[in-house]
Parts: sequence; C-alpha cells; structure tokens
Amino acid sequence: MEDNQHFEIQQVSKDNFQVLKQLGQGTYGQVVMARERETGKSVALKKVKKNQTTQELFFHELFVSIYLSSCEGIISTHPTFIQTNNHYTMTQELAPAGSLHSLIQRGVGIPEEMVKRCALQLARALEYMHSKSLVHRDVKPDNVLLMDKDCHHIKLSDFGLTQRAGTLVPSMSPIIPYMSPELCDLKYGSFLALDPSVDVWAFGVLLFVAFTGSFPWRRAVDEDPIFQEFINWQSLVRQIASPRSWQKFSRKAQDMFHVLLSKDPTIRYPVGVVLNNFDFQWGVEDIPEEVFQIVVEEEDNEIRDDEAQGIIIEGEDEFIIVESPSDVDYIIVTYTSEESFSNYSPSTLSFWTENSLNLGSEVEIG
Repeated sequence: MEDNQHFEIQQVSKDNFQVLKQLGQGTYGQVVMARERETGKSVALKKVKKNQTTQELFFHELFVSIYLSSCEGIISTHPTFIQTNNHYTMTQELAPAGSLHSLIQRGVGIPEEMVKRCALQLARALEYMHSKSLVHRDVKPDNVLLMDKDCHHIKLSDFGLTQRAGTLVPSMSPIIPYMSPELCDLKYGSFLALDPSVDVWAFGVLLFVAFTGSFPWRRAVDEDPIFQEFINWQSLVRQIASPRSWQKFSRKAQDMFHVLLSKDPTIRYPVGVVLNNFDFQWGVEDIPEEVFQIVVEEEDNEIRDDEAQGIIIEGEDEFIIVESPSDVDYIIVTYTSEESFSNYSPSTLSFWTENSLNLGSEVEIG
C-alpha cells in the first residue's frame, strides 16, 4: 500500500446488524449474512476469533481490504469494524452465489466459457493488486466469490496473507497444490522475497482446477511424481507426449499454461497472458477415451521427409491395426527402439510427411 494512505475506520456495534444465516465456518472464524438495521441492506460479516489471530493481523487485513475496494474485481469492504470479547469483525459486500469452489464439480470442473469469464476478471483483479506492489499469496477457488452462478461477475477476496512485493516471507505448512515450487522448497527458518509470480502460479493452478475439477498435482515438489512428469514435459514439450491430465487441453492452451506455470519464477509470465488467449478453444473436443500412441522405428527419433514410414497405433495392451485414417481422430508420436514392423499387415496406417515430424508432436488425421 502507499505509505501515505490513511483510512478513517469507525468502530460500530454488533447491534447495528441482524444476523440472518451462516455462510461459512472455519478454524479462524465464520462468515454470516446479516442485514443492516438502518439501511436494510444485506451484507457479509467476517468474524475472526481473537484466540486465532492478533489485533495487528486483523487490522492489516482490514486496511488492505479497504484499500483494494475500489477495484471492480475485488470484494468491497466497509471502513468499519466490530469488536466483542471473542471476535473481530469486518463488514463486506455480500456475494450471493457463494464461492467458485462451491461451483466446481469434482472430476468435471465447470464449462469452458465460465472458466474464461473467471480468468478474465481474476486476471484483471490480480493485475490491479500487482500494480499496487501487493501480492495476494492465497489465490484459490475458495477466495473467488460469485455475484451470480454463471460467473458473469466474480470478485477476489480474503487478504489476510497479502503483503507488499519484496517482503521476506517464511515457509508455510502445510504445502497445498496452489503453492509455487519456490514456496514449496522453502526450508524451516528460510525466507523468500515475495514476488507477484507466486500469484501467477496459483492463478494457473486455479484455472486447471476450474477446467478439470481436479488438482494437477498434490505438491509442486520434485518428490511428487505427477509434478515431476509435468516439469519433464515442460522442458521437452516438443519431444515427449503430454501427461494424461493435460490432454484435455488444446496445444495453444497447453502453451498458455506453460508460461503461467513455469518452474522458473523469473520467466513466469504475468497473469495478463490469458487476456491474449481467448480466441481459441482451451479444451480439446471429441478426444477418444483412450489416446493412442504411434510407435516409430527410427534411430534418430524423427520421421524423415524423404521416405514414408510405417506406423501402428498402440493401445495399452495390444497393437491396433488401423484400416484407414478416419479410424483415428487424435494421435501422439512417441519412440521405441524395441519393436519391429516387419510382421505387421500392409493395412497398418502409413503416411508421408512433407516436413520432418518430431516425436512428441501431436497429429490430427481423419
């Protein structure tokens, strides 16, 4: 925040509100829906337990929340607070449709057009924060609030962990899937100079979760085999096939995720990269349940442009002879030096390439 920014914050009585119902409950407190007795307007009261925080931390979140309230994509916070024996409470605008987390169907996600609407608004909210040299540090679907169920109007919330860029932050426990590799790698007693790139990483993970309904990995650490598979693919993206969980995305969408989720934070693109990626499909339509692989017998790992190569489609348990290109919608080139094509039928799919085709590249036929 700007060093000369000051707020006139007024303490008000809890009797100014009529509590209507509970909206959420957690370790640190609860959020309730209430009505202002004077205006009749519905609001959200965020109550934090005094035994789970400090006065300094509560007012830090309150100040940051008020400071950011002028942004359309950030939840608005009133310049007031309530203090009781057990709680500190701030008053915020009500998000009547809940959180993005409540909307995401496990293993399914939400429709692409809704993901894109969320991406656009969330990117602008984060860009606004980053332009103020503030880093959110807790970007996840729980902290994206919905003004409507179709995500035409969403708002970023929860600034309890927000700090100025450059602030030294310690390791956090537990490690969650939204945490960037540099945060996950922090050892106890070590510190990291905070950078907006940690929000960019979390933003990329959030988009994956919203689209698929699943996490891309449990932890962004080398010991996590799914994360390590992603990093290997990222470094050899044109040489090896994409991991199964990423085959739901188009090639251009995969490229977008690679820049949002670069392991090296110094080359991780700003969140605004998504603003340039709305003119194509993020998802791949009509992908077969089983994505087959082309096995190529070639010592230098490429299909040459000077001779037709015999290829076969390999399933999980057996080779599948393809009678015509129309039998296959989507194939991925991989390599093996163990198999020979000499005993396979001439009806095995064969094709000629005008240019060299590197292994790992995707091919559409049919």
